[in-house]
Order: sequence, then C-alpha cells, then structure tokens
Amino acid sequence: MKANIINVPNKYHQPIKKTVIDFIRSRKINPDCTINIEFVSKEKIKSLNNKYRQTNKTTDVLSFPIWEKQDKMPKRGIICLGDIIICPRMTAIDKELDNLIKHSLDHLVGKHH
Repeated sequence: MKANIINVPNKYHQPIKKTVIDFIRSRKINPDCTINIEFVSKEKIKSLNNKYRQTNKTTDVLSFPIWEKQDKMPKRGIICLGDIIICPRMTAIDKELDNLIKHSLDHLVGKHH
C-alpha cells in the first residue's frame, strides 16, 4: 500500500498510514493499491465541491473514487483507489482524522450513503 500524502503536516503521516493499512487489511483489498490524501484550504475544497458536486459551499472531506465497487477492483497488480481531499479547517482534525479517512476509504471502495 502506498499513500501519497500531500500538504499534510508530518505529525499526521503515521496515523493516516496506520488507518489506511488497517482498512485495507480488514477489507481484503489489493495490498498494492495507492491512495492520494491531500489537505487543502477552505477555498480549494469549496471550489472542488462546486465543480464536482455542484454544491457551492465548503465541506470537511471529499472522496474521488476510481472504482465503482470493490468487486470491480483488480485483485492483483498496482492500482489506484482514488483521492481523499480534506480541509482541516472544517473539522476538529486531531479528533476526527481517523473517521474522515475511514469514511472516505469506504467511498473509494464503492460504499455510498
């Protein structure tokens, strides 16, 4: 598993990686997957939310999956699951990061609500 962690303070790198690894193991997802996780500003997440969800407001997290459902993902070979975009200013990041990552990972593997 590879997590590309972008614009995220170093103190969050290990907790993010642990959450992702635990999730992937528990769901029996291809361990050669890649996930991009980025922290962005309120302005950036609002812009992305407007562009991709037609909702012109800020939010705490956005997920951009590559695969519609987990059963469609290749079981072998290197694959990208998608992108997780987090706005730390829209959440109590120290308390909620684990849940934001897990919730977003659910979306990346096809769980929707």
